[in-house]
Amino acid sequence: MKMNNTFDMLQNLFSQDLQELQHLRKRGWFVLPMSRIVKEEHIGRCCYLAEEFLSSEELQTLKKDLGLNERQWHTYKTKISQ
Repeated sequence: MKMNNTFDMLQNLFSQDLQELQHLRKRGWFVLPMSRIVKEEHIGRCCYLAEEFLSSEELQTLKKDLGLNERQWHTYKTKISQ
């Protein structure tokens, strides 16, 4: 039950962030570059959280539900500031 809540919470976070990022893309990257950077970093952090708290099966389901392939997933993880 707890993992299901974690899955749902992460799915909601990803969905909201990806939708907001898509909205920023439609407006053009030059409009709010810092907003894009912050949003991509947040998605990257969510990727790490999902990997830590979800089972492999749940993680694959999440990626599929969000429409993210492995390359996209990895790209978001590399957006974390170091």
